[in-house]
Amino acid sequence: MGKRLVSQMVPTLRKLKLSDTEALTTAGYKAFEVGRDQVDAYRGDPKTLGNALRIFQTANSLPYECAGIAYTLVVASREQDGDYYQPGLDEALIWLEKAQKLAPDVTDINAIEPFIYIYGGRLDDARLVLDYLHQQERDHYYLCRAEMAYWEQMGDIEQALEWSQEAMTAAETVPQRLRLTSNVGDMYMELGQLDKALETYKEALHFDPDNAWLWHRASLVEWQLENYQEADRLNRKALDLDPELPPARQLRQAITEREEENSSGGLFGRFLG
Repeated sequence: MGKRLVSQMVPTLRKLKLSDTEALTTAGYKAFEVGRDQVDAYRGDPKTLGNALRIFQTANSLPYECAGIAYTLVVASREQDGDYYQPGLDEALIWLEKAQKLAPDVTDINAIEPFIYIYGGRLDDARLVLDYLHQQERDHYYLCRAEMAYWEQMGDIEQALEWSQEAMTAAETVPQRLRLTSNVGDMYMELGQLDKALETYKEALHFDPDNAWLWHRASLVEWQLENYQEADRLNRKALDLDPELPPARQLRQAITEREEENSSGGLFGRFLG
């Protein structure tokens, strides 16, 4: 997904008419903030990223516009298997450096850089940047999230969970806290603590019952726990909310295939009996 999506985006991005305003503006930051939140809502539908890019274009502040494009490219570069498409990250760094040249000391902009290094496997560089940025602003939401990503890549999930609590404290909005809760559920899944993962997803669903992604993640846990009927129920709920959600559709196929296999097995068993 990452390679195909980035390959489609890059030619269009290079033709964009960018703002002539090189100054940082309050309105520019607001557009950057809203667009960044839209990027964070991405769950496989390219339209989400397209909407974010349109929001960034309204910034009328070139540093924030370039930074928003960079952040969008980072997220777009993620492949289905969790790896990242390196040319997409390289392109993101080009756009980020344009923003940094105009606004070198803005943490919201500079916080994008460690994500590029982390997902590109440049963990030493990421550590240097994070340590430097923490000297400027310790309790920054996106720096805490970058720390989560860093320690996940390092294989230290316990440390990543600790930083998730720091990020939760630094979060300024309910959507940010809900996404963090979802991320914590993902980390519990990675640790194999499926009961904790399920509890975490259900906690998030209590506050965000219309979130198809959370229903999907809960259904995936039930599937791994071999609670197939409950996995089916939760999967249907996810697809009712978002019929095009790719991971939920993949799980739907797996559930259907299992049902067909069981049905065939049952008939065959009765025939033999």
